[in-house]
Amino acid sequence: MNGTRTGDDPLKGIFYMCLTVALIATQEAMAKFLAESLPMLQVIAARYLGHALLMVVVLMPRHGLTLFKAKRPLVQIGRSILLLVDTGLFFFSLTLIGLAEATAIFFSVPMLVALLSIPILGERVGWQRLFAVVVGFVGMLVIVRPGTDAVGIGAWLAFGAAFCASLFNIITRKLADEDPLPVTMFYTALAGGVIAILIMPLVWQNPDGWTQWVVLGLIGIFGGAAHSCIIASHAFAPASTVAPFMYSQIFWAIAFGYVVFGVLPDKYTVIGGLIVIASGIYLLRRQKLNVDLAV
Repeated sequence: MNGTRTGDDPLKGIFYMCLTVALIATQEAMAKFLAESLPMLQVIAARYLGHALLMVVVLMPRHGLTLFKAKRPLVQIGRSILLLVDTGLFFFSLTLIGLAEATAIFFSVPMLVALLSIPILGERVGWQRLFAVVVGFVGMLVIVRPGTDAVGIGAWLAFGAAFCASLFNIITRKLADEDPLPVTMFYTALAGGVIAILIMPLVWQNPDGWTQWVVLGLIGIFGGAAHSCIIASHAFAPASTVAPFMYSQIFWAIAFGYVVFGVLPDKYTVIGGLIVIASGIYLLRRQKLNVDLAV
């Protein structure tokens, strides 16, 4: 998500990006952990209810009802719904595949942004960027291995999440010059928060023990904090500086996958993930995009 530059402080930008990916990876590990015993819709609702409450507590005292004053509220709401669908698809993918596999596939967002920016934003994409996109999708094929049962529908759910995240990023770019940043931050959580309030009573299952209660309460706070930190990162340093650190999330995913779930990625995920990451870093540095990979 784009933010207003407050200065040129690369170290702070890198710090906030590293904090962002730590928060995202922790949130995703929480979702996978909770989904083992609670309905996934309840987990998704908790994620957005916590995010919405965080935005209300942080933004409402200072900005009040002006947070609702968007120039194009329907577009903002649509963007918020895209993020909700993105989160839902990704969280459901975690019930079928490992954290590292899902994360590596989700790293296709910069490639999709590059492609979708042609018809939606009317941008020109040169042969070098198109070649990087092709290389990235080759990496995706290495991970997914079409025609086999290695990853299956979980991979396509993660890719669907990446597609929604790409549209979310493009709409964010279109709205960047229209609404103040607090308004956009508030709307980011709005649709998910409202829908969470509606569905929570329908899917609620009492957590088993204090651990699940704590994790259920924290998952939304971590998600909302991640979106705020990525904004801060781009405010202190350009995308070309902080983008490579975004991909350190894969190390968190591997660590959580092994420590919490006892799973390590196979060689195809490692090789394909490295290809996707190399392509994504090239595209982000070349396009200087402020891409939000949070779910």
